[in-house]
Amino acid sequence: MVASPPIKIGFIGCGNIANAHLQAIERIPEIEIVAGADINEDRAREFVQKAGAQAYFTDWRQMLEEVELDAIDQCTPHTLHMEPTLAAAERGIHVFTEKPMATELAECDRMIAACEQAGVVLMVGQVLRFYAPHIEARRIVGSGQLGQVKNVIRRRWSYTKGVSSQPWASDRALAGRWLLYGLGTHAADLILWMTDSEATNVFAMGRQIHPMWDDVDELTIQMELSNGAMALQTHCLNCYASAWDLAVNGTDDSLYVNGETLIVGGEERHVPMQEGGGMYTQMAEFASAVLEGREPEASGKDVRRTYALLEAAKLSMDEGRIVDASQL
Repeated sequence: MVASPPIKIGFIGCGNIANAHLQAIERIPEIEIVAGADINEDRAREFVQKAGAQAYFTDWRQMLEEVELDAIDQCTPHTLHMEPTLAAAERGIHVFTEKPMATELAECDRMIAACEQAGVVLMVGQVLRFYAPHIEARRIVGSGQLGQVKNVIRRRWSYTKGVSSQPWASDRALAGRWLLYGLGTHAADLILWMTDSEATNVFAMGRQIHPMWDDVDELTIQMELSNGAMALQTHCLNCYASAWDLAVNGTDDSLYVNGETLIVGGEERHVPMQEGGGMYTQMAEFASAVLEGREPEASGKDVRRTYALLEAAKLSMDEGRIVDASQL
């Protein structure tokens, strides 16, 4: 289903990440924000006023009924993405949803199937795919310069005792496991996208140090990839020494990414973030896919492999066993 510009979009959830989307969309003339829905009426009203729109709601269902929309942008807590996606698809409305797509693989599959059947775009906010340094790193890996990839390591460490912009992060019923789906989604997707592979055997361990999270705040996922490499992602919310980097080691060379710095074969390169950053590039890709009637980068179908990996990690943590993600 192809739309004509401007794409009339309605937001479901008008909090912190919605404002980041708004800043990106302000630079994309092909998208027009026409409505917003949030359980907090003041927040919904303030958001649509900032967006230059007028229609605001406390119930997203009412928004879908009363406003003519081409697309929705979901910025709600992790566990709340499926129902609006199904409702939008039924009405022929395209869907952009923040990551994670869902916290249950079965829900991801229902979302993908509904959007495919309706012929609408389903894109997931795996924004790290749209960072210029990561795009260049993926080009290098794909060029064969590293030889055969043998090992990938992704670290995300911080000292975090709360997320003021997302206070629901410590509510497992809404976050679905903050560390695994709030932060782990980024790392898992980056590993698989960077190497153009899928996860097979997955073993995960988690530990809880701080009681406020109602879940693990230390997490390690070891995996085998379909290209024969091994990979590791580690997450920590209790480390003063922060880390947010990626290493890809091959038979001929190695690649290291830390922010805008790439080190390849011992040579350091600076790859600046593009103007507008990854969020702008991501939302522009969604607009292009809707207008061109094509599958976008980070489509629901494509990122399913990421959520199979996360599902396998969840099962592995809960059951203490290796899980074959390729069978999920």
